[in-house]
Amino acid sequence: MKDFILSLITGKTLAVSVAIPAFLYLMKRIPNEMIKKYIGSMFYGIGVACTLGMSKWIYTAKIWNKTIEVYFIDLLDNTIGIALAKFIEGLRSDNPGN
Repeated sequence: MKDFILSLITGKTLAVSVAIPAFLYLMKRIPNEMIKKYIGSMFYGIGVACTLGMSKWIYTAKIWNKTIEVYFIDLLDNTIGIALAKFIEGLRSDNPGN
């Protein structure tokens, strides 16, 4: 409790409690398509850089495309991909029209 009061006095909690809603407000003003386009192209580039790097790295060059990449993509898709998709679906479940 003492730490919380001290953080209120120093403004750390106030700064965070103002910054997060302000960021969310600004993000809502940007069209979703623009955000998805930018984030999608950025992560596509990261994926290309990763796969090109792994396919040329001396330790993984021979087996990356044939075995490791296939399992790695399935691991990401079957865990993180579906987890995020279902989490977002759950968040939207109480909205009418979904």
